[in-house]
Amino acid sequence: GDSGSGGSGTNRTLSADPAKDVFDQIPDKLTATDPDTKVSVTVAFQEKDWGTGLAAQISNVKGFERCSLIVVGKNGERETATSWTVPEWGYGLPDAKTDKAKQPLHVQGGASMDINKIDHFEIVTFEGEKLVEVDA
Repeated sequence: GDSGSGGSGTNRTLSADPAKDVFDQIPDKLTATDPDTKVSVTVAFQEKDWGTGLAAQISNVKGFERCSLIVVGKNGERETATSWTVPEWGYGLPDAKTDKAKQPLHVQGGASMDINKIDHFEIVTFEGEKLVEVDA
């Protein structure tokens, strides 16, 4: 057999970013950039039996900051889909000195809310500052 070649297996190991894979695979996406913070986000969302699967690509965000992706329902209910830390070098900064800081961040999460009950998505800092909002 050809078990020694491991063709597709080697491809899989190239992706060290499962959140980016999920983001790339979900066709439904919405993008917004905040005029004040300049933070840009694309939210990918997918209907699931248990709620809504989410992945997001965030760029032009400076560190150090701790952030959450919040799902806001049409009834005003708020649910945190995922949280992360932006290290001091930041993510997705076009003028960055390093390749690492030029790369956008991909995060993955989910919400129990049905897709049709979602009003918008927000990225907020742990201090409560809203960085960017995306209408669903």
